[in-house]
Amino acid sequence: MTQTFYTQWQSSVLADAETYVSKEYSNFQTALLREISKYAEAVDAAVVSENKGHYYTSCFIERNGKFVYINHSADVRMDDGIKIELGSFMIRTARHAKDYTGGNNQYCDMLQLQSMIDKLLS
Repeated sequence: MTQTFYTQWQSSVLADAETYVSKEYSNFQTALLREISKYAEAVDAAVVSENKGHYYTSCFIERNGKFVYINHSADVRMDDGIKIELGSFMIRTARHAKDYTGGNNQYCDMLQLQSMIDKLLS
């Protein structure tokens, strides 16, 4: 994991635009997907689909015809914005890059994400 990414974003509070995603949160989503792509590449996999939603980010990763789905939700609303927590990523196996109901949900923190990707793609 890139310590810079973690240090920059963990526990940061970003603007909440309420009915739409704020520019700050959109920047976080882009950085998060870039970071997850690095993790995938490190285990000879690739992000094949991504989704930036209203305070959640998800993607599918593929290696040798096997897929995993990752979801990160940042819907921790505070009076002054949205708090980013990198301690809980939902990850599971998937049959294909549009399988949102795949295997059993598992959870890990950012430090474990790369090894979980590798494990589930084995």
